[in-house]
Amino acid sequence: WRTASGELAACDARCPHQWAHLATAGAVDGDELVCLSHFWRFATDGAGSKLSATGRRDEKSANRTFPVEERGGRIMLWSDDAGDPSTG
Repeated sequence: WRTASGELAACDARCPHQWAHLATAGAVDGDELVCLSHFWRFATDGAGSKLSATGRRDEKSANRTFPVEERGGRIMLWSDDAGDPSTG
């Protein structure tokens, strides 16, 4: 996803809570990706949280992230745990 500030981010397609697919059940809110099933939120580093009705932020399970960058108008995502994206 692209944050409100323009930063690219990439994570697993499924929310770690109950596996909702974030491409169809997710939305960008500022700099976070929000799962619309139960409103878990994910930062660009994968940190998970949920906002309570009073505004308290509770820590939740993280979502796995991937290195991503834009090159020549194309979005490049590196999903190989053993590799080095700087060599691709």
